[in-house]
Amino acid sequence: MNNNLSFPISDTLGRSLSRPHACDYGFLFANPPPSAHEVPLFGYLQCIRERSTHVESSAKPTCTTPGAKSRRVVIAGGGYAGTTLAVRLGKALRDADDVEIMLIEPNPCQQALSELDLVAVGPPRPEFCELWLPTLFKDLPVTVCYNRVHEVKPAEHVLTIGPRSGPHEPVSYWRLVLATGAIAFVPPVPGLAEHAGTMWSVADAQELQQRIEKQFRSAATIADREARVRALSFAVIGGGATGIEIVGTLGQMLPKRMREAGLDPADLRIRVIEGRPDVLYDLEPSLRLRARKRLEHLGVELVTGSMVASVEESAIHLADGRTIDASVMVFCGGAKADPDAISWSMEADPSGRLVVDETCRAVGHEDIYAVGDVAAFRDPKDKRTLPMLAQFAIREAEHTADNIVREVRGATPTPFVPNMHGEFVSIGPSYGVGWAFKVHLAGLPAIVMKRLTYLMYWFSVGGIKLTWKRTREMLSMQR
Repeated sequence: MNNNLSFPISDTLGRSLSRPHACDYGFLFANPPPSAHEVPLFGYLQCIRERSTHVESSAKPTCTTPGAKSRRVVIAGGGYAGTTLAVRLGKALRDADDVEIMLIEPNPCQQALSELDLVAVGPPRPEFCELWLPTLFKDLPVTVCYNRVHEVKPAEHVLTIGPRSGPHEPVSYWRLVLATGAIAFVPPVPGLAEHAGTMWSVADAQELQQRIEKQFRSAATIADREARVRALSFAVIGGGATGIEIVGTLGQMLPKRMREAGLDPADLRIRVIEGRPDVLYDLEPSLRLRARKRLEHLGVELVTGSMVASVEESAIHLADGRTIDASVMVFCGGAKADPDAISWSMEADPSGRLVVDETCRAVGHEDIYAVGDVAAFRDPKDKRTLPMLAQFAIREAEHTADNIVREVRGATPTPFVPNMHGEFVSIGPSYGVGWAFKVHLAGLPAIVMKRLTYLMYWFSVGGIKLTWKRTREMLSMQR
C-alpha cells in the first residue's frame, strides 16, 4: 500500500520554498510560520523527497480530488490525537471496507512539547522533538493533505481548506474527526506578550536558546557584578508541569554552559513564578515537596502566592508589590483550544472546547468526532472535563478509530471510558517526580517511566524501527 500525498503544488510547495510553513506542533493551525532557518534543512528536504515520489511534475493534484473509495474519513490535525487515529485506522481498515483516510495538517512534522526544554538549553538537536508525517504514513493508506482547515459545514458534510485570505476548497466527508488541538494562552497582562516568550514549538525553543546565548555574550562584557547578575537573571512564569520542566532544565544545564563560556555560575539567578501557594498542583503534596527540594537543590528560587501584574523589558511586577529582575522570561501559563473551533457551527463550552458525548462525537452531529485538546469530554465518573493531556488525546483517538471501524462494518459506537494511569514531570534531564498505578516515584525511576511513555507512543505510530531510532537519539543527547 502506498501513501498518497495530496496537496496543491502551487500553494504548499511554492509557499514552502518562498515562505516555509511551520514545523510546529500538529494542531497549531493559527500560529504564523517560522522563518526558513527554523526548519531543519535535512528533514525538510526529506519531506519534499517523500512528497515528490508520489506527484508527477506535470500534474497539480489537490486535496479535493475525488478518491476511488465510496466513503471518506477526514482527520483534521496531525498532533498526538490525529496521528494516532490515522495510523490506527490505516492499520485496521481493509480494501473491502471501501474507505479513504485523509489527514489534513498544514505542517509536515509533529513536535513533542515536553521535550522542548532540552532543545532550548541542550544538548539534543531540534529534530529530537519531531516526527515527520511522510515517514509515518509512507506504508499506510493515508492521504496527507498539507493545508489548514478554514471552515466546517456540518449541514453539508463538507469542510473547506486553504489560507485565511483564500482561496478555499471544499472537502467532503463521511466521517470527520476534529483533532486540531490547542495553542499557547497568554493573558492580557500589560507587557507580558511583548517581553515573555512561550514554549509551544521548536521555533519557541530555538528562540529561547538564542536569547540565552545573547545574555551570555552580554554578561561576558560586563565588569560590574550587580549588572552581570541582572543580565543573567531568568524567570519562568507558571508553576505547572511545562514551567517546572523548563526551569528544572535551566537549573541543571545553565551552570555547565556558563562554565564552558568562562562565566561564574554564582552570578546566575533562576526563578519560577506561580500565583498559587505551591507549584505542580496536579500532583500529591508529597510529590510537590520532592519537586520543591529538587528545584532548591538546583538553585531555583520559587516565587509563589502572587499573580503577575505587569511586565517590563527586564522586570516582572507582582500584584503584592514585589519586583523580580529578569533579562529572559518564559510564560508557561496554560493553553486554550484551537480558536477557530468556535466558528465551526458546533456547541462549545465557555473555554472554547467542542462539547462531545460519551462516544467522543460532537453534540448534535453523529458524523463528527472531536478528540484531544480541542474536545471537552466529561469524565462520566465525576462529570469533570478531562484536562489537556497527551495521554487522554491518544486514548480518545484510539477509541474513536475503533468506533469508526465499527461504524464502517455496521456496528454501533461504544462509550469512551477515560482512565489516568500516571503522570510524570521532569525537573532537569536526570530527575523527575510522578506516579503510576498509585505508586509514587522520584528521581531516576520517574525519568525512566516518563521516557517509557515516549517509547510506547513511538511504537504505536511507527513500530520497532521508529522506536529504536528515537531511543538511540534519546540516549545520545547530542546537539
